[in-house]
Amino acid sequence: MIKFITREVISSLISIFIFLFVMFYAINILIPGDFLTPLRLMMSQEELDALRESLGASDPLYQRYFRWILSVFAGEITPGGFMQRNGKDIMSTVFPTLQILIPSFLLAFNLSKLPVLKTKINKLYKNKIFSDTFSTFLISIFPPITLFVIGAKFDEWFQKIFDKFEIIKSPKNLIEYTEFIFNLNTFLVIMCTILILTLLIDLIFLLKIDKYKTLLLFTLLLLLFVNSNRILLNDVLIHTKSAFLTIAILSTFFIGEFVLMNNVIVQNISREPHIITARALGFSNSKVFSDHIIKNTFGPFAIRLGLSLPFTIASLVIVESTTNWNGMGSLLYQTIMNQDSNAAMGIFLLLAVLTIFIRITISIFHAYLDPRVRLN
Repeated sequence: MIKFITREVISSLISIFIFLFVMFYAINILIPGDFLTPLRLMMSQEELDALRESLGASDPLYQRYFRWILSVFAGEITPGGFMQRNGKDIMSTVFPTLQILIPSFLLAFNLSKLPVLKTKINKLYKNKIFSDTFSTFLISIFPPITLFVIGAKFDEWFQKIFDKFEIIKSPKNLIEYTEFIFNLNTFLVIMCTILILTLLIDLIFLLKIDKYKTLLLFTLLLLLFVNSNRILLNDVLIHTKSAFLTIAILSTFFIGEFVLMNNVIVQNISREPHIITARALGFSNSKVFSDHIIKNTFGPFAIRLGLSLPFTIASLVIVESTTNWNGMGSLLYQTIMNQDSNAAMGIFLLLAVLTIFIRITISIFHAYLDPRVRLN
């Protein structure tokens, strides 16, 4: 296992540096001007050129790239420059991004199993034309359209909840909690809600409850109870309105992609000998799914998800910009619009690290579940 993890980390680091090299040149070549360009209306060209020279913005691209790489190793991902966002500002968007990304993955994965769960065993091997078409439709929906369709309903639902439980925003003079505690409690509330939904899906369609999900839910509820109070909980619940709206839009895209994956995977698994044997022995539809199909879908699904992960992470830019969620995606859009290449590179670095981290986590979990992967 250690050799497997070491190999994954080394190959991932090489991939990150190649990706960052390509993106640095692409940003500085394709985006006109630089972070000093907005000052051209307030300064003369001579003054602008002098400032650009003093900040190193006129140096050759390869020099700026290696200077940026050295600054990354020194702990600063946005070195120098006027209007540059510092590393602390960019790092503060990592937690909000995880707050919506992890629940969206979990919710979309559980919902994507529904089309195959509603399919009879003797029809599993056939193409699912309707669900494939519907999945393609979900993938092609532009996030602002989804926001237009569900935005008003979200406002209505949350307003009813706020009115019923008398949830109001706390005055600033009563706020004593830190930003980390606030973000942590927001994440706990979101994850508890998503876990309850996934447990209901398992109970309705599989007629069983996953003990690991249940244990995780009670653990998170306990942490939420210990770390929360009335004032903090009110502010967290108000903040989760935007979080759940962002998760709903992001999950819509993920569900379409995951359904297509699951349909192909289940079609292949349903042709394997152990499924044919289970059907011949007269096992019920739910038992065949829960004991013989669902457990065997994670490996192929993890491989396909790992391959498509960069494109999946890239969708954050559109979704977060649509809902104004303060994550890495919306910040990346703002930095590009501000022609802030150093800040954009800092966000690309964090997105690349996040992608690699999720991919390695999926690979390790896959190797742990499947001894064939671990031994090979």
